[in-house]
Amino acid sequence: MMKVIPLVFLIFLLGPAHGGIFKRSADGMSDEEALEHLLRQIDAGRIADFIKKMTLHPRNTQSEWMGEKEKTLKAIFKDFGMEVVTKKYKVLQCFPQAVDPSLTEVLAENGDVVKTYREDGDQEQKILPAFNAWSKSGSVTGEPVYVNYGRKEDFDYLTRTKNMTLTGKIGIARYGKIYRGDKAKFAKQNGLVGLIMYMDAADYSPDAVESFPDGPGLPASGIQRGTLKDGLGDPSTYLYPSTKYAYHDSAEEYEARLPGIIVMPINFENALPLLGNLTGEQVEESWQGAGGDYFTVYRYGPGFKEDSTGKKIKITVNLDYKMVEIENIFGVMRGHQEPDRWIMMGNHRDTWVHGAVDATTGLATLNEIGHGLSELREQGWRPRRTIVLASWGAEEQGIIGSTEFVEDYMTLLQEKMVAYINVDVAASDRDNFTPAATPNFRPLLERATKQASSSYHAGNFSTLYEQWQHTSKSMTPKIKDLGSGSDYAAFINMAGVSCIDLTITGPYYTYHTEYDNFEYLSKYADPGMKATKAVTEVAARILFELATEKLVPLNATTYSTYVKDKISASDLEKDLKSQEIEFDILEKSLTKFVENAAEYEARRAKLLDDKSRKQMDLRRFNDQMLQMERSFIFPPGLPNRPQNRHILIAPSLLDSYSGSVFPGLFDAIAIAKEKQNGPESDKYWNEVRKQLTIAAWVTKAAARALSSDVFPA
Repeated sequence: MMKVIPLVFLIFLLGPAHGGIFKRSADGMSDEEALEHLLRQIDAGRIADFIKKMTLHPRNTQSEWMGEKEKTLKAIFKDFGMEVVTKKYKVLQCFPQAVDPSLTEVLAENGDVVKTYREDGDQEQKILPAFNAWSKSGSVTGEPVYVNYGRKEDFDYLTRTKNMTLTGKIGIARYGKIYRGDKAKFAKQNGLVGLIMYMDAADYSPDAVESFPDGPGLPASGIQRGTLKDGLGDPSTYLYPSTKYAYHDSAEEYEARLPGIIVMPINFENALPLLGNLTGEQVEESWQGAGGDYFTVYRYGPGFKEDSTGKKIKITVNLDYKMVEIENIFGVMRGHQEPDRWIMMGNHRDTWVHGAVDATTGLATLNEIGHGLSELREQGWRPRRTIVLASWGAEEQGIIGSTEFVEDYMTLLQEKMVAYINVDVAASDRDNFTPAATPNFRPLLERATKQASSSYHAGNFSTLYEQWQHTSKSMTPKIKDLGSGSDYAAFINMAGVSCIDLTITGPYYTYHTEYDNFEYLSKYADPGMKATKAVTEVAARILFELATEKLVPLNATTYSTYVKDKISASDLEKDLKSQEIEFDILEKSLTKFVENAAEYEARRAKLLDDKSRKQMDLRRFNDQMLQMERSFIFPPGLPNRPQNRHILIAPSLLDSYSGSVFPGLFDAIAIAKEKQNGPESDKYWNEVRKQLTIAAWVTKAAARALSSDVFPA
């Protein structure tokens, strides 16, 4: 049977004919007046009221309240006068079993249980038992060993410096520093059969910080939930969308993409007896945690002290894997001149528990901007390009909703999408503005922050830009590389869409715990909602300029110089020359990229001044910027990472939250160095040559995208 596509969604995808169905009314606002009005509507009181309302109950994808919140969002978008579009996907999710709880047990020499620790959640508040999504289910027993933060360098220190054998052991790792899924990955690589993770008070409730509710520190009973999965989207439909008709891989097939190790989160209160009874040498200073009332010295292990009644640890994890229908909700405001060019701003609405900071501050930003746009619409104003506000489903278990959408609409996104603005955690504190973005966003971001209010708690900064300079300790404030920690990931890594992620950060002690609630946010993280309001102002300005400027305000020069400077500051040339590998092929591509970017930006001013220009001239110029970003897409992806198709920007192999530049090339060099004296050294250096070729090729393609020649060199 032929599938019927809803008319509203079909119009959204294709755009109406003849320049759009909406026209600016004769007495409508100018864009300048509209922007001023939009910014005036951003209200800290309304932000607080919205967050309080949305965080009354947990909002995991299985929560009975999720459906209620979805109805609320649809009604809000409809009240804003937007076209409401939804896309549903049937995806694999995992949840704690109701019958067989997950346990951490201490065993005596004869196997008897000495002590049992359970993390049961709160049935009255409908808080699920604490778990790490995508952990392997089952039971394992082994001697405990303390592995610090569970980073690669921590495991290397234990195995190489301390000559410790980790095979068959159960690691105890503190949260922090890197993505928790990488801790599990490194644990398995080093032969551990299980991993316990906890939030050490040294990191989440330091000495000078009172615990919540008397201060922002995490109580010893707090447990961080979180996903462990490496990769984006539904693991049972890898590289294609989980539509109604989709084939889902068998458990045997998709489990190969999961961590494959049993992982159990516990609270600090329950971790203390385990840590305090470890045997072995005293840890070095950087490994030392807060300790407790009856012990202060951390030890490596493995195993418990000789006089301890416990001898081994047993951890049991029971998770149900089930298919769940999730929904992405869109509010669409169609452009009146270029309706088939989209500016999207998104946030995920699912949370591990109440999620006031993560991610309801971002959802409040989306709501404020939608509210302002609705008032502009009522006064006859329309954007030049189509604005899409997106509320994503199922982000927390592995960025699922947005990834399924990108996979589903990949071709259309690559044709029509101008940029994606992500606001996940708008504010976890008031002080540190830490944006991440593709490099072409810098001039636009700087303009926006120079007009936004400061949220700094103890400074006399007149703008967020000055605050950003202060916390960056630089007159040219820092923009982080994009990793894969939120819903921008599929847009940049798979589709090659320019992205920005906006956030004000600081100590976020209650991350993914039951204590991330409205009281914590309003008393400690963001009193008065000043930081959330500042991020909303920046997001509004960026969205507005992208949607209204005749020439898309993304900059090619800042992109090209950023890439060249990063390479110049690295040891790449030295490493290549040590193996008699020609660096010139990449250097020449980088030089051409910088030259063509400068010529492209010089044409920008001329085009705006040219009275004889046509709409097609503007369109052609803008499309070159889009194609520049798309040029870094290499369809096969990075080695062993086919979802990461952007050759320039991708998550680091050492920490998926962090981004790196030309990761395929630099990872290949790191591996080749490690295997330098092995029997297959040449094979690894040949992989370096291959990655160098790909990096040079996509850089040249980006340079060509900016050229006005028919077949540029």
